[in-house]
Amino acid sequence: MTSPRILALGDSYMPADIFARAFAARGMTIDTATVSDVTASGDTSAVREFEGDPAEVAHLAQGYDVVVFHAAPFTAEVFAALPGLRLIGCARGGPVNVDLAAAAAHGVRVTTTPGKNADAVADLTVGFLISLARNVPASLRDVDERVATGRPLAESTFEGARWFGREIASLTVGLVGFGNVARLVAARVRALGATVLAYDPFVDPATVSDVRIVADLDELLAVSDVVSIHARATAQNRHLIGSTQIARMPRGSLLINTARESLVDEDALLDALRDGHLAGAALDVNEPDGPWRDLVAQPHLILTPHLAGATHETLRRGAEMLADEVTAYTEGRKLRWER
Repeated sequence: MTSPRILALGDSYMPADIFARAFAARGMTIDTATVSDVTASGDTSAVREFEGDPAEVAHLAQGYDVVVFHAAPFTAEVFAALPGLRLIGCARGGPVNVDLAAAAAHGVRVTTTPGKNADAVADLTVGFLISLARNVPASLRDVDERVATGRPLAESTFEGARWFGREIASLTVGLVGFGNVARLVAARVRALGATVLAYDPFVDPATVSDVRIVADLDELLAVSDVVSIHARATAQNRHLIGSTQIARMPRGSLLINTARESLVDEDALLDALRDGHLAGAALDVNEPDGPWRDLVAQPHLILTPHLAGATHETLRRGAEMLADEVTAYTEGRKLRWER
């Protein structure tokens, strides 16, 4: 195959030079550009979570055979404007900023980077678990209040009596979903001595030897001290964890969501935190769809702005995965992560 012309489109989250370094390490020279953070024009109804304007993307990508990117919108308008485009690589596990139907209609192959952020998300999940189990959120708020009011940070050697928590080895951790991230979480918490269960109707229990796969979500909820959500969000599983499910969890249990905000009914979560049924919760979400101002006020809540996958290693890994895919494409080999 004649060497293709390759363009990397950077954005405010993933700079283009990260792509350039990954390709250079494989002996490939690519061109780079950066999409603007502007209000998109045209029809973007088939894509979401993007940055840039389709018309700008179509202009920047003129004449290229291959385009790799992270957040740029690839709409039907873009594919129609790029008749020479043969392959696009989206540095995300789910290419929500790509109109896949339009790509297929224009004969453009699409590859992605599944699991690139799995280690990062698993690390943060375990960090949340330890913080909640040891009452770190509430104790930090107490420190802030003491500083604000000029009180001593610790008035007694026995101050810790206010913050008795649990050791990880004493906990049963239930994982909702058992994909890339959940499997890494399982390995980490098992190393700390926890008992791990998982519920995933798409996983054959016979293929899993180190974690007990339960057949029913209710069973997992009823026996878990900590429930951690790792399911892929769909239209069918919105509010997978609601008031009914939380009521099945033991009083004093903990809930962690490092997946998508739509999987948890945040009104139900707020009620459970207020009445003490849940001893704590941690959410890594970008758009809380419930009473987030009231949630933030809860002393036993951790709320972070969708940063679970935000590590330098994640960016580098995504660029390297796409560089490998493009290398395979140029050599006529099968793509590993083609959609």
